[in-house]
Amino acid sequence: MYRGVSKELANPPVQSLSTFNSKLKTLQRSRAARLPDHEQYDYVRNDIAEYLTDRISDIKRDFPKVVELGCGKSHVYQHLNPYITKELLECDWSEECLQVPRDQTEIKLTQLLLEDETLPLEPGSADLVISNLAFHWVNDIPLMFKQVEHLLVPDGVFLGSMFAGDCIHELRVSLQQDEQERTGGISTHISPFATPQDIGSLLQSAGFVMITLDTEDVTVRYPDIHVIMRDLQGMGESNALLHMPRVLRRDVLQAASAIYQTLYGEEDGSLPLTFRVLYFIAWKNSEVAGKIKKRGSQSASLQDLDGIVSDKSGDL
Repeated sequence: MYRGVSKELANPPVQSLSTFNSKLKTLQRSRAARLPDHEQYDYVRNDIAEYLTDRISDIKRDFPKVVELGCGKSHVYQHLNPYITKELLECDWSEECLQVPRDQTEIKLTQLLLEDETLPLEPGSADLVISNLAFHWVNDIPLMFKQVEHLLVPDGVFLGSMFAGDCIHELRVSLQQDEQERTGGISTHISPFATPQDIGSLLQSAGFVMITLDTEDVTVRYPDIHVIMRDLQGMGESNALLHMPRVLRRDVLQAASAIYQTLYGEEDGSLPLTFRVLYFIAWKNSEVAGKIKKRGSQSASLQDLDGIVSDKSGDL
């Protein structure tokens, strides 16, 4: 397993307030990877990975060297096109995730076990950096984005997906309403998610250009709230806040289930859970990259448009 270059080559870490317990999150993901039936919980991550890699094909260029941050159990690797990519470096904080067997493809695969949110990688060593549903657990997203910008070659591409905004709001509302009725207050049983506006601003602050963001709601229907909690745990997506509330009691969860059914239940008795996914693509600035012209720099007036695009017969 590749351990990377000396950390002196990476950007120095910036002290910031932490929201998530990174060690707990790594432990949760490692436990999920060790489950004998771990593959049955990969449905959301695998579908998003396939959709994310499809977007690479829309960019008419090759990406010989790709780095994936938070690779998990290698969902992106299985969908990469070997005609576009020759080498992939998978990076993750969980050694158990990296040890899950991969179906080999023609793409050369190496792996790097990360110790923290500092990337011990050479600047300008990647044509494409990709991340699939990993950054919503990163404490210092501004630092991570800046490191990615340094990691890319000029005109390199940063492509990613993450849970954002009002993700799994049905579960959040049901738990909060139950707790409000019982105790008169609420606890944060579900981690907060960044908004698309936040991510767009942070990408711009990190130096990226030509930023595009869009969201998609992926709704999965479950038989009951207990299966929801089991699947979130199997995905490695359980709560990992630094100051977590007490574990949910079974009676509290049962009461929340009744609220969930009342507010969101389908006619067949199933419970919908909506995963809001944010997709983003951003480019590292370079001399050859397209740039937005300054206001007032145009050489023709819109009033002259008819004369520019019409011939003598008036046909466009």
